[in-house]
Amino acid sequence: MGTAFLLLPKAGIGLLVVVGLVAASLPGAGARRALVLAGALLLGAAFVVDIGLLGRSARFFHEALVVDRLSLFADSVLLTLGAVVSLAALDGAVAGKDGGDFLLLFALSLFGASVLVSAGNLIVIFLAVELTIIPSFALVAFRGADRRSFEGALKYFILSVLASAILYYGLSLIYGMTGTVRVPLPAQVGSSPLLLLGIGFMLVGFGFKLAAFPFHQWLPDAFEVSHPEVAAFLAVGPKLAAVVALVRILEGLGGQSGAWTAALAWMALGTMFWGNLAAFRQAGLRRMLAYSAVAHAGYALVGVAAGTPQGMDGAVLYFAAYGSAAVGAFLVVALLERDGLGDAIAGLAGLGRRRPGWAAALTVFLISLVGVPLFAGFWGKFSVFLGAVEGGVVWLVVLGVINSAVSFGYYGNVIRKMYLEAPPGRVDKPAAVAGPGAVPAGPGGGAAPGAPPPVAETGARAAAGWSLRTALWLTVGLTLLLGVVPGLLFGALG
Repeated sequence: MGTAFLLLPKAGIGLLVVVGLVAASLPGAGARRALVLAGALLLGAAFVVDIGLLGRSARFFHEALVVDRLSLFADSVLLTLGAVVSLAALDGAVAGKDGGDFLLLFALSLFGASVLVSAGNLIVIFLAVELTIIPSFALVAFRGADRRSFEGALKYFILSVLASAILYYGLSLIYGMTGTVRVPLPAQVGSSPLLLLGIGFMLVGFGFKLAAFPFHQWLPDAFEVSHPEVAAFLAVGPKLAAVVALVRILEGLGGQSGAWTAALAWMALGTMFWGNLAAFRQAGLRRMLAYSAVAHAGYALVGVAAGTPQGMDGAVLYFAAYGSAAVGAFLVVALLERDGLGDAIAGLAGLGRRRPGWAAALTVFLISLVGVPLFAGFWGKFSVFLGAVEGGVVWLVVLGVINSAVSFGYYGNVIRKMYLEAPPGRVDKPAAVAGPGAVPAGPGGGAAPGAPPPVAETGARAAAGWSLRTALWLTVGLTLLLGVVPGLLFGALG
């Protein structure tokens, strides 16, 4: 068998694609949900295998695929993300008649991200980026009955196609000037205007994938109109894969580090400030979390901009630490919307009394996103800021800390509303406030004639949302565990 067992975690994700194909052909919702649950357990088993493989490395398929500490660590994050999202989707997207199609698209995108973190040459990076991104267009548009969902997916598609063209042109220039597609590239390659142009195009392309300023325009709309489970995946999975691929390429371009570190430093600075300042202006929790995701991409880029191994490792670790809180916050959004409360921040007033468990969970996630000690998010910021200090960009660290303090303004506002403001009176909510999936009111306050049955009456809701709640509390536990025992993060990355 040799070293082939190192591919078992990826094989687990590949089997999830097969599960999605089978689930898409099943007519019964019960059988489909049972199969999806089996898929989530499969990813959990693959995660256990992945943890046992940490510290080993090998290259496969003429060095086109590399398994090393970075890829195994990233795969462990992707497997956890896949299991949690699959579990949460049982009471959401999977519950509908197209639930099998949803799982198939999600599994394909997850598999693409897993291949991307192990890409050993520029051609595999090209293919893996497409496999990650193309299914996500359909995932964003999965709410077919909502026109905004289609519009958000179309905007995402158009900007991503443009970004992909720029990225691939940049990669082609890099190949032309280095004479190899192997990653990492030869560090001894000399500098030239065409090589610097290729690096610039590559950074722009990855900037779109990471939703870094000013290439983030697609993200708020995509997050606002998609299923919360989809937004949770997009906030972590593709970004983690993109930053690993970026780190692999830049490791071989040390001779040009003066150019790309400066470009990434200014990109990180603009991303942090724009994301945090724009988040203040949002009235909905979804869009606030979307702009927050933009800001967090900026924090991760601080580590890459440092140009040191510690900083680049920190950028990869950052998405693991940030990911548990980001996913959990979107799962709270899913619970709020399915309970008819919507995602309006003003509507969260008094949530600590109405839904104390949900409010407590959201508080944990928001505090972690700020970067308070003893929560997972703190160690993510600690790792990238420490790498940046070692890389000599202390000014960027200072501005990153300031941005972290600024972010408490809008995160703290949500916590204040949940615990310090009185719950709203008993009023009839308009459809826009009730959130996606709300039923239009008919005469006398009932459902409009011919309207689809409310989500609360579907089979998924009849099960009391056990799978979504289980996924939520798993993310709460993970956020707290990684905060109290950071060795789980730092030890896994090596």
